Parts: sequence; C-alpha cells; structure tokens
Amino acid sequence: ENGENAGILVEDYLQGNFTKYNGNNGYLRRKKSGPTIDLEIGEVYLTDFVQAFSHWVYAKTDHKLLVCDLQGVLDEEGKYPKFKLTDPAICTKSKKNRYGKTDIGMRGIRKFCQNHKCNAVCRGLNLPPILGGKS
Repeated sequence: ENGENAGILVEDYLQGNFTKYNGNNGYLRRKKSGPTIDLEIGEVYLTDFVQAFSHWVYAKTDHKLLVCDLQGVLDEEGKYPKFKLTDPAICTKSKKNRYGKTDIGMRGIRKFCQNHKCNAVCRGLNLPPILGGKS
C-alpha cells in the first residue's frame, strides 16, 4: 500500500507431541523416556540425538556457535523416525545478537555447557567432553 515490501514466514503445522528439548537459557530436558533405538554403542533414547546435535555443532565450530532452543515433534511415521524442529536459537561467541534477539552470546553458550551431560550419542560421535559441563 505504501510502497514497502513485507514478508511473512509460514511453516507446516507440527503434528504430534510438541516438546522443548533445550533452551538458550540453559534448560535441558532431562527426562529419559520415549522411544529408543539399538545402535552399536547400545540402546539410546531418540531424544539423546537432539542434545548431541547441540554438542556436535559447538564442537565442530571450534566453540564459536551453539544451536540450541531446540523444540518440536518426533515424527515416527515412515521407515525412520525424524525430529521436526522449529524456532531454534543460534548463540555466537563473537557477537551477541548476530542471529537475532535469541542469540544471547556467551551467556547462552555457558549455560548450555554448564548443564549438558554427555550421552551415548555424544560418546558414539567421539565428541570431546564439554569443559565445565556434567560430561
């Protein structure tokens, strides 16, 4: 109407039990329940993959980024289960708010590191223990 461009972002409705797995404030879902999978490293909870993903990103970016605030549903339809996650936060070491207002920088990274406890998936990926964590 006034010559400005506007946009809207829409995503598919996430069907299923919506769960928050971790947050940029240090929250980590600790409940060990739900579906499991048998791997070479033993039986693991599928939800362990979400926590290990945050750890993996942190390790693979040389501790410069953390993808957290992971929430969504576990879709068990089809041959392989998969997580459908929405609205993540990326916390950066270099510049607070680089990825928006949920990028709370080192504060978010520190909170995750203090509360993360390595699980079988972390160990199976040979991720280094997080210093200051409960690994």
